[in-house]
Amino acid sequence: MTGFGAASCVTEVAGQPMRLGVELRSVNQRFLEVKIRQPFGGAAEQALRRRIEARLKRGRVDVLVHLQAAGGGAAGLGPADLERIGEVLAQAQQVEAQARRLGLPAPAAFTAIDVLRLVAARAGGSEAPIAAPPELDALVDEALDALCAMREQEGAALAAAIAELAAGLQDQVAGLDAARAGEAERLVTKLRDRIAALCEKAGVSPPPPERIAQEVAALVQRGDIEEELARIDSHLGQLRAVLDAPAQTGQGKTLDFLAQELFRELTTIGSKITSHTGSAVVIAAKGSVERIREQVQNVE
Repeated sequence: MTGFGAASCVTEVAGQPMRLGVELRSVNQRFLEVKIRQPFGGAAEQALRRRIEARLKRGRVDVLVHLQAAGGGAAGLGPADLERIGEVLAQAQQVEAQARRLGLPAPAAFTAIDVLRLVAARAGGSEAPIAAPPELDALVDEALDALCAMREQEGAALAAAIAELAAGLQDQVAGLDAARAGEAERLVTKLRDRIAALCEKAGVSPPPPERIAQEVAALVQRGDIEEELARIDSHLGQLRAVLDAPAQTGQGKTLDFLAQELFRELTTIGSKITSHTGSAVVIAAKGSVERIREQVQNVE
C-alpha cells in the first residue's frame, strides 16, 4: 500500500549542530522491497532494514536518511577540510613552479569549486563512516508510525471496495444458480437428438430407452455444478470474515488465496454449463474476481 512518513530533529555530529531527517515512502507491491539511502555505513543500513521489516510485510519502501547543517544549508568546513585545502593549494603552487622551470606554460588557475572537488575526492573513502546518532531509531519509528497510519486509512478504503466487489459477485453467483434451471432437460434433449441423428445416419435402430437413460444420468452428473456453487459460497463467507476481522499481517495473502480459489471454481463451472445465459454470467463473475485480485495485491 502507498504511504509516507517523515521525522527530523537537531543533533550534534562531530561537535556541530546538524539536522537529522528520515523519510519513508511506500508504493504497492506484492512482496516487500526496501531501498535505503543513508550516510552512516553498512551496519546502520542493516539495523534500519531490520527495523522496517519488523513493521512492514508488503510494498516497495524507499528510505532516505539525510544529514545537513542545522541552519538548513550544507555543513561547514571542518578543521580536516581546511587542512586538505591547504595541501591542495600548496601542491598547485609546486605544479606552477615546475612548469616555469621546464619552460612550459603555467596551468590554468584553480577555481574554488575545483579545490573543493579535489578535497571531496581525497576525503572519499579515507575516513570511517560517521556513526549513526542515537536519535536515529526514534526518528525511524516516528516515520514508520506516520506511514502505517496512512496505509491503514488506505486499507479501510480497500476493504470497503473489496466488500462491494464481493457483494456484486454474490449476486452474479445467485444469477448463475438461477441460470442452471432446465440444464438437465437441455442435456437430455441434446443427447437424444444426437443419438437419433447418428443412428439414422448409420442405418441402425436406436438403443433401448434404458441405455439412453443411463447415459443421460451420467451426463447430467458430470454437468452438475452444485459442489462448485457451495464452495464459492464458502469462499465468499471466508472473504467477508477476513474483511470484518481486526487488521493483522497476512490478511492480504489469505484474500489472494481465496480470490484464486474463486476463479478456479468459476472456471470449472464454465466448462460444465451449457446455456448461453450461464456462460455470460460466468464471464462476468470472472471479471469481478479479477478486480478483487487487483485490489487484494495492495493489502498487507
